[in-house]
Amino acid sequence: MCGIIGIISTKEVSSRIINSLKKLEYRGYDSAGIATLVDGNINEVKCEGRVDVLEKDLAKLNLKGDLGIGHVRWATHGKPSKVNAHPHSSEKVSVVHNGIIENSTILKKFLEKKGYVFKSQTDTEVIAHLVTDYLKKNSLRDTIIKVLNKLHGSFALGIIFKDLNDLMVGARRGSPLAVGYGPNENYLGSDSYALKSMTNKISYLDDGEFCILKKDQIEFFQSNGKQINKEVMNLSKEEINYDKGDYKYFMEKEIEEQPTTINDCINEYVDKFNNQINIYNFPWKTNSLKSIVLIGCGTAYHSCLVAKYWLEQYTNMDVSIDIASEFRYRKVRFKRDCLYVFVSQSGETADTFAALQLCKKNKMKTCAIVNVVESSIARDADLVLPIYCGQEIGVASTKAFLGQMLVLYILSIKISFDQKSISKKIYQSKIKNLLLLSSSAKKP
Repeated sequence: MCGIIGIISTKEVSSRIINSLKKLEYRGYDSAGIATLVDGNINEVKCEGRVDVLEKDLAKLNLKGDLGIGHVRWATHGKPSKVNAHPHSSEKVSVVHNGIIENSTILKKFLEKKGYVFKSQTDTEVIAHLVTDYLKKNSLRDTIIKVLNKLHGSFALGIIFKDLNDLMVGARRGSPLAVGYGPNENYLGSDSYALKSMTNKISYLDDGEFCILKKDQIEFFQSNGKQINKEVMNLSKEEINYDKGDYKYFMEKEIEEQPTTINDCINEYVDKFNNQINIYNFPWKTNSLKSIVLIGCGTAYHSCLVAKYWLEQYTNMDVSIDIASEFRYRKVRFKRDCLYVFVSQSGETADTFAALQLCKKNKMKTCAIVNVVESSIARDADLVLPIYCGQEIGVASTKAFLGQMLVLYILSIKISFDQKSISKKIYQSKIKNLLLLSSSAKKP
């Protein structure tokens, strides 16, 4: 659950990188670091432990710079330590990375034969040396294309360069990466939440894309180097101002917000006046659906386990569940009359997104049940059913789990009535019970 921040500006950036890293602490991490470009040199400060420790170390050095990258890391390659913390730098390049480079061992041997010396136990350091090597004979754009083609696995990358003091590069495959727009400055972030204190204008890189950020310009490219335009999304002020309020912990706040989640969700999906479920944008005839597959990871998978009982009880469809991390590694027998439902709080869960891509490649019917409507999973699915629970910051899911189950239940009732698996009387009785949920949840 690593986190990335990058800022390129006309002003000093290190303090804002630290503040943004603090917003990513909810992800869980064991080390942190920052690198800025100062007087033509890449300067790093890294530590094992909390961002507060990094902030104190940074204050001692008074590290400046109007261009920088920061990272909070959860160890995958190498133990938690200062040397294994990100960023990882060569003499020319500094890199922060979320994800796993699956062919890092092969690439490391290749680079060691060319004389590159490795300091850490991480897969990420391979990227820094690989970029450095390709830059010797290639333009920046060609270097990025060649490096991304060499890397196997998943990544979100932020890269700065010693000899290119007016830009930074972002790239994405599998792991989410957002780009933010500001006046005379621009931003990279693995999580839009960490950018919201600086901007409400966001674009998201799609899989295989990369970008080049300057203070007053952002260019987006496909994996082959073709330049493209990206949609700019405006985040609401309510999202930008999200904080703990009077609560000590986000988790405590989000537990208390569960009645609000129920109320907001039901208001969106239940027509109180006509006593019916209003999923009006359902793009298929429900009678054409013979089976349904529910796909998720972790908490989302557990919400699918509960929903299986509802779908089996109320519909005539065959129902199965898949753990997203296993889905694409099996020989899946896709069916045209099957609906594939992908459940994810963030809408960026890498394994769930990969499973969705496999279904899209095979032209299957896809539905996303997510909390973040501008997320990768939401953008790629045929149908999106938001859970309307607001930002969830606590690591242990509370209100989002409730929202997932609620939307899955509503979907079950919608399909069962449309397929005439339940009578109108039972259908309206269940809607009446849904309307009673919000007031019931508020009672001690």
